[in-house]
Amino acid sequence: MTKTLPPERTYKDGQAVIEQGEPAMEAFLITSGAARVSTKGVVLATLGEGEIFGEAALFKGSDYGADVHANGELQDEKIAGCDPLIRAIMRMMMVRLRRTNENLSKQDKAV
Repeated sequence: MTKTLPPERTYKDGQAVIEQGEPAMEAFLITSGAARVSTKGVVLATLGEGEIFGEAALFKGSDYGADVHANGELQDEKIAGCDPLIRAIMRMMMVRLRRTNENLSKQDKAV
């Protein structure tokens, strides 16, 4: 049985993929091209093929912390289209990180 992946999405140069402050709903894998990560007009990074973005906000359960725009033509796919084992590992890591952050926050308030 062959698993079909969701279609790749294509963005034109300068087109927004995610915007700072939006609720984090997914992470992205760059399959072709590059993406520019910025906040308040300051470029933080340029990511290329095989790199992932949007995962940190998912892990923390927060809004996206930066803008991401296509740097030239960009193709990506949602991480949700990946292998079920990888998705399960990511879910487990997200839950653990969120619990750790909650526990640390409670400890800080107790001090």
